[in-house]
Amino acid sequence: MVWIPQIADLVDRIGAADLADALRDPASATVPVALDDPEAGRISGVAVLAAWLEVQDTWRAEHKVDIEEVATTIGARRAVGEWIVHLEGPDGERAGVPVAVAVDPASKLPVRIHHSRWPLLGRHVVRRPMLEPDPAVHASDVVGAYTAALDAGDTAAVVAAFGPDGSFRGPSEETYRHAGPEELTELYDALFAAGGGIPLKLCTVTEDGTRSAFEYICDRWGDADLPPQPGLAVCTRGGDGLILSARMYDDVEGPVE
Repeated sequence: MVWIPQIADLVDRIGAADLADALRDPASATVPVALDDPEAGRISGVAVLAAWLEVQDTWRAEHKVDIEEVATTIGARRAVGEWIVHLEGPDGERAGVPVAVAVDPASKLPVRIHHSRWPLLGRHVVRRPMLEPDPAVHASDVVGAYTAALDAGDTAAVVAAFGPDGSFRGPSEETYRHAGPEELTELYDALFAAGGGIPLKLCTVTEDGTRSAFEYICDRWGDADLPPQPGLAVCTRGGDGLILSARMYDDVEGPVE
């Protein structure tokens, strides 16, 4: 349940002014608008969207929300925005929820919100996929090597895709960041301990030359079949062409954590 008002600004940046206006004021919508949220699910229709956005305004105020921008990836067809939503939990402690949003004006589902429920609930929640895998979609260069190494469960190949200062952040906040070859090796050895790799079925890839953002379906982890679940990852390349940072946004609960 995390709506970020800056999403409308991101929509404006890719020239979809009608969609941006509809997100700011659903009553004035001149184009169909639909979005998918990890808690609420599919939201469409002027009245439903307007009511949901009003609830979101109240929720942000009650939880003293501050929104930190992380990065924006703008490609030829879509854009991906990343933020960390800092909020006050029920115990009064501040928490951070990493959120990524894919904005895809040509899609029947033009706004797709990705984040884990773990920082909010202390548990994962299985979520239905928003897109179908597309066999024609492939990640390029080092990002393609990284996803292939994930599929194969090859720790050495995964770590080789990262630069010497490369880091990985999972779908929780910065306390779950792993940096450098030693920490990355320990992380991926643990993730692959379930008997194999983590194949990701790609749905979209958005490239801007520096960052590669890809939406995916995960339905297998090692030897375990999982309910098909959606996610989004963003890899940033460093000056050496290797991965400087990788950030994941999903709620996949695998056989290991």
